[in-house]
Amino acid sequence: MIEIVIDGKYRIVEEGLTLLEAAKVCGVEIPSLCGMNKSNEKIPCDLCVVEVESGGTKRACDLKVYRGLNVVTQSEQLSEQRRKALNRIMTDHYADCEAPCKTACPAGVDIQSYLYHISQNDHQKAIEVIKRTLPMPLSIGRVCPAFCESECRRSLVDEPIAIRQLKRHAADADLAAHEAYVPEKKPAKHRKIAVVGSGPGGLTAGYYLSNEGYDVTVFESMPKAGGWLRYGIPEYRLPKDILDKEIELMCRNGMQVETNKKLGVDFTLSQLSEDYDAVCLAVGASQAVEMNYPGSDLDGCYLGVDYLKDYVTEQNYATGRKVAVIGGGNTAIDCARTARRAGADTTLIYRRTRDEMPAEDYEIVEAEHEGVKFHFLTNPAENIADENGRVKAIRLERMALGEPDASGRRSPKPTGEFFTEAFDTVIAAVSQKPDLSFLENDELSIPLTRWNTSESNAQTMHTGTGNIFSIGDFRRGPATAVEAVGDGRVAAKAIDLFLNGDMADMPKPAFNSRKEKKLAQVDPLHFENIQKVARSIMPELTPAQREQSFAEVELGFDNEEAMKEAARCLECGCQANTDCALRDYSTEYHAEQHFDVSVDVSSANVIGHQDWLDLRAKDLRHKYEVDRSSEFIEFDANRCISCGQCIQACREQAVHGVLSFVSDKNGRPALRPDDRPRFRSDEKGVGCSGLTLMGDSKCVQCGACVQACPTGAMVDSRDRSQGRTEQLKAVDTICTYCGVGCKLTMFVDEQQNKIRYVKGADSPVNQGMLCVKGRFGFDFISSEERLTTPLIRKDGWLQPASWDEAIQLVASKLSTIKQDFGSNALAGFSSAKTTNEDNYAFQKFIRRELGTNNVDHCARLCHASSVTGLEASLGSGAMTNDIPSIKHSDVIFIIGSDTTSAHPIIASHIKQAIRHHGARLIVADPKRVDMAEHAELYLAHRPGTDVMLLNGVMQQIIKNGWYDQEYIEERVDGFDTLLQEVMSPAYNLDKVELVTGVKADDIFAMARMIGTAKRTAVYYSMGITQHTTGHDNVRSIANLQLLCGNIGIEGGGINPLRGQSNVQGACDMGALPNCYPGYQKVYNPIVRQKFAIEWDAPNLPSEQGLTLTEIIDAACKREVRGMYIMGENPVLSDPNQAHVIEGLEALDFLVVQDIFLTETAQYADVVLPSCSFAEKSGHFTNTERRVQRVNAAVKAPGEAKEDWWIIQAIANAMGSDWHYQCVSEITSEIARVTPQYAGLRWDAITPNGVQWPSNKNNPNGTRIMHQTQFTRGKGQMVGVPFRYAAELPDEEYPLVLTTGRVLEQFHTGTMTRKTKGLDNLAGPRAMISVEDAEAIGIHNGQRLKVSTRRGSIDIDAFVTKRMQKGVVFIPFHFVESPVNRLTTTATDPHAKIPEFKVAAVKIEISETAAQPEPVEEAVHHV
Repeated sequence: MIEIVIDGKYRIVEEGLTLLEAAKVCGVEIPSLCGMNKSNEKIPCDLCVVEVESGGTKRACDLKVYRGLNVVTQSEQLSEQRRKALNRIMTDHYADCEAPCKTACPAGVDIQSYLYHISQNDHQKAIEVIKRTLPMPLSIGRVCPAFCESECRRSLVDEPIAIRQLKRHAADADLAAHEAYVPEKKPAKHRKIAVVGSGPGGLTAGYYLSNEGYDVTVFESMPKAGGWLRYGIPEYRLPKDILDKEIELMCRNGMQVETNKKLGVDFTLSQLSEDYDAVCLAVGASQAVEMNYPGSDLDGCYLGVDYLKDYVTEQNYATGRKVAVIGGGNTAIDCARTARRAGADTTLIYRRTRDEMPAEDYEIVEAEHEGVKFHFLTNPAENIADENGRVKAIRLERMALGEPDASGRRSPKPTGEFFTEAFDTVIAAVSQKPDLSFLENDELSIPLTRWNTSESNAQTMHTGTGNIFSIGDFRRGPATAVEAVGDGRVAAKAIDLFLNGDMADMPKPAFNSRKEKKLAQVDPLHFENIQKVARSIMPELTPAQREQSFAEVELGFDNEEAMKEAARCLECGCQANTDCALRDYSTEYHAEQHFDVSVDVSSANVIGHQDWLDLRAKDLRHKYEVDRSSEFIEFDANRCISCGQCIQACREQAVHGVLSFVSDKNGRPALRPDDRPRFRSDEKGVGCSGLTLMGDSKCVQCGACVQACPTGAMVDSRDRSQGRTEQLKAVDTICTYCGVGCKLTMFVDEQQNKIRYVKGADSPVNQGMLCVKGRFGFDFISSEERLTTPLIRKDGWLQPASWDEAIQLVASKLSTIKQDFGSNALAGFSSAKTTNEDNYAFQKFIRRELGTNNVDHCARLCHASSVTGLEASLGSGAMTNDIPSIKHSDVIFIIGSDTTSAHPIIASHIKQAIRHHGARLIVADPKRVDMAEHAELYLAHRPGTDVMLLNGVMQQIIKNGWYDQEYIEERVDGFDTLLQEVMSPAYNLDKVELVTGVKADDIFAMARMIGTAKRTAVYYSMGITQHTTGHDNVRSIANLQLLCGNIGIEGGGINPLRGQSNVQGACDMGALPNCYPGYQKVYNPIVRQKFAIEWDAPNLPSEQGLTLTEIIDAACKREVRGMYIMGENPVLSDPNQAHVIEGLEALDFLVVQDIFLTETAQYADVVLPSCSFAEKSGHFTNTERRVQRVNAAVKAPGEAKEDWWIIQAIANAMGSDWHYQCVSEITSEIARVTPQYAGLRWDAITPNGVQWPSNKNNPNGTRIMHQTQFTRGKGQMVGVPFRYAAELPDEEYPLVLTTGRVLEQFHTGTMTRKTKGLDNLAGPRAMISVEDAEAIGIHNGQRLKVSTRRGSIDIDAFVTKRMQKGVVFIPFHFVESPVNRLTTTATDPHAKIPEFKVAAVKIEISETAAQPEPVEEAVHHV
């Protein structure tokens, strides 16, 4: 450790770190975007610069700490350097932080998020998002001019999205819902606020202030609230009953509206300012501006605003037969459409062209539909009166457009050409202004502009006078409702700060990167490949239906249509925009983005193809299409800053090597700005320029890149985090899939009780890495198919029942069978998917309450032979070394394990050892597994010939004197018996080659590598154990490792990779027919005595129970009558499916406890809903004996309960007296009775887990077992003769079938298949060699029929060079092609494990190209 100085403080840090790492350890934040990437390939971000005393500025990521180093991390000069570095990044950041629609919206609505929620049919969430910034979606969704749509990028593909209509749709759905959304109200603040005017601005300010806990009173001069929305917008656009409902919703948090109260008449501004803590003026601009020309004051001449207001109130104004409306804005159009509905022949007169009308385009079109006529370039010169002084005609002058002025607008000039047209009503709607009469007799004055609007601060809305704020049209002049809403929200925030704090703290807008300033400047090239989809048109009344009717014109979308329309959104806003270091630093250091080369859109001419070509020639920014080709990860190279952290994670850590920087012509990594990451595919000849899409590459979707990316370039495509505001709760737990036991952090939205995303946590096991299942395969937790209530079979059907009824029924049935047929007529299957505590409780229940040792679980199907074989050789059946020990190996030997598919993270550790630590790899497997690509030596031996191969290798090691004589003499018995067997001529190289199919030279090379290496580790899995010779295979591996002295050392060992998250723990807990917890034998009276005392159960059974396969056999013979299955799915996972189903159907009573209605549960009499790993706490023990804590992240669905709770309830219903209050009490009991777990009480288990054996002598656990002596004393060698598999190929069934896993699926698919992406990545396929395919005449993807003596399945062919001739591989995850219909029930005599890995099959081309029929519909079956 050395001492350095950071910012004047002394710090003690570890030598060898960079300053950036050292500062992080000390809790000092030095800005950095690329700091964790230590490989040289990157463009440094230059943000981590620091000032070194007497050394100028240096990058902290390059600077190694040394004694006496003195640095400053913050100064004006450094800030300026950081700002320049960020500006440099921004010169080539062709990306949007916020979606352009949101930037265009005056209310700043997060449109992208709510469109996503609508597309997912979640209107409640959509409304929640909208109401964060816009509280009136029912009204605004009907009248908004939709500024957002004019910037919608979808129009570069086809047409903009119908955003306004979708907002309205969500609001309508919310209104129709059982309970409309009302935000939570904060505690009362006891401060009073007056708002004057109840238009959209005033109501909005009042809404947000009342939500904040203020007492708000809104004063309105008219008889009803709503302002312009009520009195200026006609009924056919905004029905007033809708407006009433909206205002009622807005008042639910206590806002009071007082009508018929006019400012300046009923009270003065000074009074308000004194009586209230703050005043917000939202008085609008609803006074019409007169249009003074001769005759404009005749009878029958009205002002637009007055006409509309009168129409919905007194109706004093007569609408004649022939109406002229003068003006071109929305008010003019509304007057014209209203007059049409009153039956008048209506003409609109406007002095400019149609294109220049300020009214909304769609309003003009509607008016045309409804029969309004238009005179463009026409101006009234004089109104002509009849004899009664009423208008009868207008003299009109034609106008012509003059030359353009400085702004490019051409103003109309009179032509001197006149004509006259008869009209009996003239409505002038040219402009509006605020009514300022309330200021006339008041001593308070507020500053005004020359247009008589309020001059208030645009950031705070404060008038500069006292406690008075002004918003909306009173501040802006006549504008739109949505702009007033925007002002209202700002004013609410400002008033809150004005009363509590300081208005100077108004939130500053975050830095917002943009592709371009305007939609028209965005290059359409990158939108060319997006599928065109027509915009949905909202249905409307026909012109005929509109005549003389004020019914609403727009009828609303139906839900399907709305979801479809919302799904057209391109999601331009960045998914990382609320959690992006680049954006945060850019905001903090005031970075800028310049658009020097953008296309000029101010001139009137259209931008043509040539303009784009010119732009592309001079624009240095790189522009890419977004890569959405893969299931879980979205890659937007525009957002990339070339920090290289994803490449480092992919290449150096996970060692997938799929990502690399783009190369230049010479094959070297390109320079910025060309150097974006790209994906490698296996196609040779994809040049350095040809970019492969992620979905077509070799990427395994592990998501390490997403976790490493500091911007939004690589994102989890399923976690829509754009605009996320809710705080997610982080919960550390352990992955539930394979036995590696990776630590992960779940990020949970507590309000929705949903896991949003998962990150790899730092642990010695996985160093933050995860595989595709661990990171993305958690959908099953919140699946709709989860069991939520107990089910009981009545009349042949499973029907919901109460817990009491279900537990009573289970207890009475089990008790009856026990009385009538004896304890051994009952049996239980425990589970490798539940915790140690659940497994302990289960086996205790079977032994203590049912009185039998008939308890087993799926370890019987995977590692039973490891347990028997290693127990015989070493005294303990567990993995001897730990994961961190991998990097110390000289040689690694993998046999019978497709490590990258079944244990991906251990595969990454092994690949790291090869890449970074010089380890050498040997792989022996019938299938050319991925690990073979990293191996120095690959041996493709035939299935079932492992003993032959290993004995042959040992013969060579002994012959050449490569074995460890000293080690054998000191620590091993039985060397002679080994010699006797392996030195037999049957294991000479030529004989071994004949049987295994492996060349003699390769066998010798392997013997030499292992024999001469200092430390060799063996990793194996089901390819060794799932044989009738599984026990022999394991003993042979033990012989080999004992022979070379590789056990008990760092980097050596025998390492069986366990297949399920808690298969090790389930074995440790005694879910085995011959063992109590801790492998204490049931037939040992001393052990029985110990448990009899601990459990207060004098009559514990003494004879060994039946194994899993024997239980099924016994059920078929009616020897076992009742079964309790917890978390297992034997119908898919056990061999010979028909046999399993026969057994289950023969039972008198079957109870299944699970999280889904599995294939097995469909045969049950009672189904009990249980919790998944994410809903309970406890412990899993991983493959390296590491006991790790599982924590609850979410609440269980419905009435689902924890497994131990259910077991205890059944035990007590059977008359027992269990009283565990919580899970940690079970943990303590386990520690009392299990020698290996003696030191593992709840609090003793550290965040990284503890490896058993752990007791008071070694409370921190044991990393490497058998270091000084073996558990059984001395290691035991034994001569293992080679035996063939039980079923060999013959003429009728000429091929060998072997089974296994694929990376993306797990086990019987109960969990992974609920995640759609995983299912899309991997479906059922039979891997078959090229030679066999040619011989049978099969091509890739063809439907096959695969049959054995036990049954047949249909499955698609996958012809591949990876398979050796004569062997077919089929994964067992798929119910539609259940390979275990084919496998044999032949078992190993010692371990009773079935032979999943060898069965004789024949393959034909399937007759039915259709789906195979499912297993008989068991749900209807009594």
